[in-house]
Amino acid sequence: MSISREYVTFLLDQLAPLGAVDTRRMFGCVALFQAGRMFALVDGDAQVYIKADAQNREQFIAQGFLPFTYITTRRSGGQQAVALGYYHISEELVEDSAELLRWAREGLAAARRAPEKKPRKTSR
Repeated sequence: MSISREYVTFLLDQLAPLGAVDTRRMFGCVALFQAGRMFALVDGDAQVYIKADAQNREQFIAQGFLPFTYITTRRSGGQQAVALGYYHISEELVEDSAELLRWAREGLAAARRAPEKKPRKTSR
């Protein structure tokens, strides 16, 4: 399923108090960035996931938020479920701008605490 431009615009409007938020399509999802740091993810079903880390993960789990998962195929041929450090927040929270901002700020804090990734070396 494809994420509608209208839904992404709605999210960006809800997140406007945070300042500039950039989007990028990644892995069939739309990733939300601030200052080059990814703090949220919207999947093809328009489900919003917010970044968590060791310092705030328990808050997400305590609310019953589930992690973003996907299935990958191993080199050996088997399949494996992979969970990322992003947790699903309900549509009700997305529609409540104060709650969405609260959780987005948690995601931004986690993104800022993450070490910066080094640029990939390019082959000559």
